[in-house]
Amino acid sequence: MQSPSSSFTVRHANSRDVGHLSDILTESFYRHSDRPVNFLMRGFTNLVYPILRYGIMLDLNSRFGEQTPCYACLVATHPANKFQAIASLEICMRYVPVHASRGFWLGRDMQQHPYIFNLAVHPHWRRRGAAKQLLLAAEKTVKQWGFSRLYMHVLEDNEGARYLYDHLGYRLHDQEGYLNYWFLGFPRRFLLQKKF
Repeated sequence: MQSPSSSFTVRHANSRDVGHLSDILTESFYRHSDRPVNFLMRGFTNLVYPILRYGIMLDLNSRFGEQTPCYACLVATHPANKFQAIASLEICMRYVPVHASRGFWLGRDMQQHPYIFNLAVHPHWRRRGAAKQLLLAAEKTVKQWGFSRLYMHVLEDNEGARYLYDHLGYRLHDQEGYLNYWFLGFPRRFLLQKKF
């Protein structure tokens, strides 16, 4: 699945990738966040880092072992080391609202559709096209499964990711997190959809 415009290769992950994937996910979501983190929070994160990494490793091993038909974990590698993942994403089936709505979520029609989660690029490899290559490979995978829509969430304040997703054709389908946004000041989550 290598693209001529990229030096990355995308392939399906296997159990030997779990260690690298755990590092990528832990670094991306807990250490190298784009949000400012105070000194105490950074110290706490460093203290519990091994526990966070171990928990992610257990989750990955569990998903790999389930053999679910519509699940895939894709990794990107670089020719410098074809065996070491530098970015990853996962696809599964998840319930999403059938119709976009800005209203209250109770009573909404939900259906299962392919959903991207845990898209992460190691901090040293960001902004080089690995995420784009993974997303394009995810779309091919979903088409092979026989689906014509793909969903994912993005945080409102993640401008870089939102730009990439928009460039690739993902459009706003729904907004979530009103209570956290109004009362706690957390960014809203946007549910994006791409139709093939």
